[in-house]
Amino acid sequence: MQDIANILQHITQGVYVVGVADGDKTNAFTAAWVMQVSFSPVLLAISINPEHYSYQLLKKGNR
Repeated sequence: MQDIANILQHITQGVYVVGVADGDKTNAFTAAWVMQVSFSPVLLAISINPEHYSYQLLKKGNR
């Protein structure tokens, strides 16, 4: 968990490619808004359009 916290300290502003999966279904999307919202537990907030295919995978994958 400490390794993840150390990595998250290096988040910069920019556009990110975020990969999502639900079983064997995978997809990726670009997110211009990514930020850490909690240290314990380590949580990120990302911007995603709820009408995008990746959003459905993200919800079903529950991660």
